[in-house]
Amino acid sequence: MSVKVFKPQLLTLLPDLGYSGVELLSSYLVALTIEKGDVIVKQGSLDKDVFFPMNGKFSVFERLKIDDSDVVLQTATFPGPSIVGEVSILTDSKRTASVMAMEKADCLILTKKKLDSLILDHPVLMVELQKTFASLLYDRQTRMSDKVRNLILTEDESVQSRLDKMGKFTGKATIVSEQFANALFDKA
Repeated sequence: MSVKVFKPQLLTLLPDLGYSGVELLSSYLVALTIEKGDVIVKQGSLDKDVFFPMNGKFSVFERLKIDDSDVVLQTATFPGPSIVGEVSILTDSKRTASVMAMEKADCLILTKKKLDSLILDHPVLMVELQKTFASLLYDRQTRMSDKVRNLILTEDESVQSRLDKMGKFTGKATIVSEQFANALFDKA
């Protein structure tokens, strides 16, 4: 399997890089077939490879400890094309979750070694790639926050009890006048 086959998907996934940016990035990627059940990212790992699943289906899992019991939380399932592993690149931290292939898939990989070369060889391209990673992280965080808020804000009957419950997770929530809200925020 050749990286060239997946350039159209990469361009769709990374539109801000443009055709020439995707062309450059492609020369740093390695193509690999992922089998069903393969774990491509493992929570707690220090590796820094970035994965670009081009097809297939993947699930994200987080391991939690609750009263000395291991709990596995499945936080998402998504199809390729997608980007996986960008969080540890942006934060220089351990992997925050594990990602498992739920079916056989083709995947492009930007290894840490190739990533370091890309930074030295094409810093402007790397800045654009990091902007894409940051945007993806922001979108995921916003979706999760919205989901949690929506769950909390629709459970109880009274508005005040919903706000009290949300306040336990997010900080104090208060009903204010429209004038005060308009002074704090741009209109949506």
